[in-house]
Amino acid sequence: MGQKWNRWITGSEPEVVERAAAFITEAAYRAVDARGRFTMALAGGSTPQELYALLARGIPESRLAGLGCEVPHDARRSPAAPGKITLPWLHTLLFQGDERYVPSTHPDSNFGMARRSLIRHSGIPPRNIVRMPVESGDAAGDARRYESLMRDLFGKDGESSAEGLPVFDLVMLGLGDDGHTASLFPGDREAIEERSRWVVAVEAPDAKPPGTRLTLTLPVINEAAAVMFLVPAKRHGLARSIHEGLHPELPAGMVRPRRGRLVWFVADHS
Repeated sequence: MGQKWNRWITGSEPEVVERAAAFITEAAYRAVDARGRFTMALAGGSTPQELYALLARGIPESRLAGLGCEVPHDARRSPAAPGKITLPWLHTLLFQGDERYVPSTHPDSNFGMARRSLIRHSGIPPRNIVRMPVESGDAAGDARRYESLMRDLFGKDGESSAEGLPVFDLVMLGLGDDGHTASLFPGDREAIEERSRWVVAVEAPDAKPPGTRLTLTLPVINEAAAVMFLVPAKRHGLARSIHEGLHPELPAGMVRPRRGRLVWFVADHS
């Protein structure tokens, strides 16, 4: 990423969404140019819906240039609007950062939200979507299965760290009122302190909605080349305090990429 991407980016909700989409678009083309593909873990919840919709529609090339983004001349253009640049979907692999343990047709499903707002409108090949399994009734087993699948897909040179962890090009995260991120919740020491597993099943009785979830673990998140938070205006103050290092005990405060970049896209109340 170029130096133009500050660690803290704020503005109105539409401005923040646009800047986040531009950041992702540039990251995608840089990754494809470097290694032939772009790997991204999606955030869940309701906050990313507008961002996903914008990524599916594409961003005007002139706007990307105005934001200082660099994309190749042969970047993919929206079939419906040739003046807009979309992600290189044929070379993009979408993963999930976390998932509620419900069917994809359930209104609380993170995958269902991503499918409605992004996937069905993007043109990404189905084979490039790596969905967390939630059908077996064995959440711990499904976590192991997702980790096994990730190990297979990140087995290529340059896509695993020296420690054997996957190196995502980008991990997207949200922020809960309690400081949770992905499905890592305050007080769940076992999940927060996990160091060997890539994916775990957690019980979240106080979450909204409560229930079982699957989540990437902190070592995987912190190994990414870039991590971005997308935060609505109502959590601006909490995000600022975490960004300033005032809450290292919260899961979101434990997101500190070892070698990658951490960027906060936070809406303000303007």
